[in-house]
Amino acid sequence: MQPMIEKFRAERLKLEELWREGVPGIALLGQYSELVDRFLLDNFKEVADEERNRSIALVALGGYGRQELFPHSDIDLMILYRPGYSKVGEIADGVFYPLWDNGLEVGHGVRTVEESIAQAREDYFFRVALLDARLICGADELFRELQRAYQSHFVEGHRKEFVVEMKTHRDARRRRFGAHSYLLEPNLKEGRGGMRDIQAMFWTARVVFGLNGLEDMCSAGLLLDEEKRDFLAGFAALVRLRGDLHYLSKRKNDPLYVEQQEDAAEALGYKSHGGVLAVES
Repeated sequence: MQPMIEKFRAERLKLEELWREGVPGIALLGQYSELVDRFLLDNFKEVADEERNRSIALVALGGYGRQELFPHSDIDLMILYRPGYSKVGEIADGVFYPLWDNGLEVGHGVRTVEESIAQAREDYFFRVALLDARLICGADELFRELQRAYQSHFVEGHRKEFVVEMKTHRDARRRRFGAHSYLLEPNLKEGRGGMRDIQAMFWTARVVFGLNGLEDMCSAGLLLDEEKRDFLAGFAALVRLRGDLHYLSKRKNDPLYVEQQEDAAEALGYKSHGGVLAVES
């Protein structure tokens, strides 16, 4: 186990070095997600056998499910298991403890398909996290059962309800974090035009129109090519800024506070010139 942990830590440090060298942030989010995948797969193999592979599935949720895992974000992970399987606790310990031992924040759950659907009914954020669910390893048929159940309970015949509830949560976020695009201390995740708004756009496209990702949206005529280019440039800048905040703070961090803005401007490559400070630019 120790060699796996040391290798994992070394590879995380390499990703941070690549980030500071200016490698595109979006690519590095994907690489970090894949690094966590490999670490989890190695741990799962230590505690799972053939029988367990038919009864247990490791499922990535939320940003981790989208393979957009930021440097210090929570790793949202669910162990999906068949009812009656008695050794799920043993599997959970073998999967979660190595992550905790590495000082990682883990959003974790151990559920059956039925429990997952029941939880999704009660918890909007878990429900949308399941929209981005991705199988890491284990019982693929069990994972497909979850996907079918989700489609039946929350998509088919429920599209209007989804839009209404999404707007309700969006309005609540704007009351809490600000409804303006230009704030002195914006929240990069929850503020207007931030990560959560972007995710809501993709969730709505998937639930209402059955479109998976930006290319589908462009093919359907929802975005022009010029709008797609502008979106990708803006998203890349937002990813870079949020990732820089995580590394500067050495923790999960989404508000861009005034005292961090000079460091953030420098990390983004802005320079002071002509009497204009880098942070002002």
